[in-house]
Amino acid sequence: MWDPEEFLKCIWHAFTALDMDRRGKVSKSQLKVLSLNVCNIMKIPFDPCVLEDHFKDDDTGPLSEQGYMRYLSNFILNKPQDDFATLELFKFCWTLSYKKNLSRHLHISRDDAFKVWCIFNFLSENKYPLFIITQEVEYLLKLLTNAMGDVWSEGKLAEYHVELSLTKSKSLTAWELIELVGVQLFKNKSPSALTAAINEVFEELILGILKQVLETHMQLSVIPHYKVAAEL
Repeated sequence: MWDPEEFLKCIWHAFTALDMDRRGKVSKSQLKVLSLNVCNIMKIPFDPCVLEDHFKDDDTGPLSEQGYMRYLSNFILNKPQDDFATLELFKFCWTLSYKKNLSRHLHISRDDAFKVWCIFNFLSENKYPLFIITQEVEYLLKLLTNAMGDVWSEGKLAEYHVELSLTKSKSLTAWELIELVGVQLFKNKSPSALTAAINEVFEELILGILKQVLETHMQLSVIPHYKVAAEL
């Protein structure tokens, strides 16, 4: 099963998309709708009373990001989950967040951008606001370069550092990473080659884990039948 922290990351993007004033707060009514949708996708019963009780001391205005993250961790993501469509949750959160943040001048498709976003969430630190450190950016760029049949060179590394020097923190947000991949660093590559590379890395890092989770779930569901057969 996926680490619940990975689900928390993508839901965090949805929360920030609803935070129109960028104050780290969202109205309770919006969070109820968001929570209901998340629970429906994850096949978890949603109890609005639990959310109300969790925020009983915050009735005067919008609810905080920190409080909502704790609510998700304590009352939703810690519950046993059936085999739900993980990518559906990712796409739901992506749909809420990309319109507010995505550059209109990308050289890659929206589907490619979604896959880079998923990879970002997987490689990012478990700290909020989410970011990806330079070592992980370099790791991803090496994977993409190799997938396109090229060799990662010192020249590429120097170019990568030039692009990254635009940020003081030496780290990137999801949207900065998408722009780096989809606009800046591979602009001389054909769109089809870059799409194929993104898809290959996505399959390796994201779909590979989903396959492992599914296989584990299937094995666990078969074990009781073998036990019953043995007892008979």
